[in-house]
Amino acid sequence: MKLVLFSSVTLAAAHPQVVSIPSWQEYKSTWGKHYNGDEDAGREQIFNSKMAELEAHNADIHATWWMAVNQFSDWTDEEFVAMMLNFTPDQSILNQTDIPVHEEVHNEPELGDKQWTVSPVKDQGGCGSCWAFGGVAGMEGSAKKDLGSSAILSEQYVMDCTSSNACAGGRADSAYPKLYGKALYTSSSYPYTARNANCGTGTDSGLRISSFTRSFPKSGSDGQLASALDSNPLVVAVGASSWSSYGGGIYTDSASCSLNHQVYATGYDSSSIKVKNSWGAGWGENGYIRLARTSSGCGTSGILSDGGFYPTMSSSTSDVAV
Repeated sequence: MKLVLFSSVTLAAAHPQVVSIPSWQEYKSTWGKHYNGDEDAGREQIFNSKMAELEAHNADIHATWWMAVNQFSDWTDEEFVAMMLNFTPDQSILNQTDIPVHEEVHNEPELGDKQWTVSPVKDQGGCGSCWAFGGVAGMEGSAKKDLGSSAILSEQYVMDCTSSNACAGGRADSAYPKLYGKALYTSSSYPYTARNANCGTGTDSGLRISSFTRSFPKSGSDGQLASALDSNPLVVAVGASSWSSYGGGIYTDSASCSLNHQVYATGYDSSSIKVKNSWGAGWGENGYIRLARTSSGCGTSGILSDGGFYPTMSSSTSDVAV
């Protein structure tokens, strides 16, 4: 195993990061990878290429973020996009349902720091179900903020009961109207299987979706996003095609306006927007990524493109239709 020291003038030399580069055998053992024959040789070639890219990037003293070894280090870029990034931009059905929809307008905030406490990071595995994980993160986050609830809700229920092809894509604000007023089941009673299945039942969490709020407009400004995050964490969409090797720091490299991933923005400071992802706590900064704040274009990774929203949660069904 080789150690590579990464230090950035932007991150400050006082906080260098040591990135361990394993051998192919060490990598397979650590990440539970099993291949045979030609496939093993092909995966090793991809892995070696990724490690060379990692070393070159982390040697750049001007970099604001570093690359790390993770579960995607033996995947091609094309495989990563096809398997993990299946947010569907043009699929919202909010105007076709009875769910109460609210719009909030936020002014530009003063420079500050807001970091919400939200539910634990989860892992969508090899299924393109980011939209369900982003949607559930929104439900859990609003329930924690407004009701003091620590309930962990089922993504599989959302997938099975709101989509006919859940691993092929979707978006959270398409699922919310279908769940309006209905029982939301716990994750432990309706576990995640990372594949499509028939709609079932589980243990009622006692939580309900009672309304939906767009708190940040499409093509909004960086300041508007930060201001909206003062009031609530937000479900947002991003272009994450180049996130596979992110290990930490403030990510600056992508200004893509092409969106393919749903995530949960949980706070901000003067330099970054903090985003909870759904690739496990071993990815990025304990499952999070910090996106550089910018007022140009669509924002880092397109975070300013699609707007941001959250569901209002209730612990009673008395004010919603079932």
